[in-house]
Amino acid sequence: MLEPPLQSFDMETLSFARQLSEILTVLLGLAISYIAYRGYRRNRSRPMLFVAAGFVLVVGVPALVTLVLYVLFDVPVPVVNSVGQVSELVGMVAILYGLWMPRSG
Repeated sequence: MLEPPLQSFDMETLSFARQLSEILTVLLGLAISYIAYRGYRRNRSRPMLFVAAGFVLVVGVPALVTLVLYVLFDVPVPVVNSVGQVSELVGMVAILYGLWMPRSG
């Protein structure tokens, strides 16, 4: 009998793949933040500053919060998730504001 595809992987392999995916997502988000920050510095474009800060808040801060609070200080998962979600929400608002704000100059 054929096994369903997900049952052919062990949990360690799936966990490793998920962690690798999380790391890649954080690195890509921080790269986007850096490029947006460079755009701000080059053109003095305030919208790009909000986009850069938003990406840091959406991907960088939750990863750092998880590492510090959950891994180092053993804070309960619901608290860690709540702090991460607040950061993500503020980051999304910053990105939205950066995309909608009037261009100066």
